[in-house]
Amino acid sequence: MIYCIHPQCEQRENPPAAQNCQACGTALLIGDRYRILKPVRSPNPARPTDIFEVEDWGTGENEWGTVKVLKVLKYTHNPDLVRLFKQEARVLIWLAGNGRVPQVEPDGYFQIQLPNNFQKLSCLVMEKISGENLAEFLTKNQYVSQQLAVDWLEQMLHILQEIHKYHVVHRDIKPSNLMVEANGKLRLIDFGAASEAEMDTAPIGSAGYVAPEQILGKAGVRSDFFALGRTFVHLLTGIQPIDFPVNEKTGKINWRNQAIDIDPLLVNSLDELMEPLPENRPENTQVILEKLKNHDRSPLKKGDAISLQ
Repeated sequence: MIYCIHPQCEQRENPPAAQNCQACGTALLIGDRYRILKPVRSPNPARPTDIFEVEDWGTGENEWGTVKVLKVLKYTHNPDLVRLFKQEARVLIWLAGNGRVPQVEPDGYFQIQLPNNFQKLSCLVMEKISGENLAEFLTKNQYVSQQLAVDWLEQMLHILQEIHKYHVVHRDIKPSNLMVEANGKLRLIDFGAASEAEMDTAPIGSAGYVAPEQILGKAGVRSDFFALGRTFVHLLTGIQPIDFPVNEKTGKINWRNQAIDIDPLLVNSLDELMEPLPENRPENTQVILEKLKNHDRSPLKKGDAISLQ
């Protein structure tokens, strides 16, 4: 089946040979290049974006039939959403070749006009990353071993090092936005909340992971460190950060009683990442990487390192 991109189409599935949607007449070849195979998530009118798997029938022979991901912004009348969508495209194009984020070609962002004078849709085509996100990993495995957590933390710090050198902050680091491939390589996805560091922005972020200053619209590179710390507390304990009690005096979550058999140096490092005041967090990724050199990398006593198979 070939899927119609029109968000208001009442019958979006079409036969494979169709050139135009049989229900609304919309061209099924998007941007003269992409055909939609299926939604990645069920289309929801309440969401500003739809996400699809597409086949790329571009001009290069190596691209023919390649499966990619198409993200579509439906509500282009909202300037804030349009700005964030364009920012996501710019950041991913800047980072092309990094290998740790979804790859986007220079022409991966474009707009299309739908029939009957319907508003334009903004489109972003990116690499389809194989593997599973770490929220799915936790569902199957309950928690992550210390050995694996330190490896992943190092990988994430190198990813953030590349992003932050462009003075960009991700602003939505959490387990569901980290993908692990079969070879153990981590990839950071969903740059829909990314923005320039220290720029005044609307509050954005995910409950339990978002830094206090980011809630006030003041996100910097250290805001990503806060979310990173909360993410690895979740990975090591299997408990979502929002479910831990908060110390009313310090503003910190009380999670240490769940840090069973975890290297105290690692516990202290994560607490430092999660300091409520950004100036009390590490200055940059290199400072954190230097501290990680001293951490115990042996598996937790309560279980062996969890296999990725």
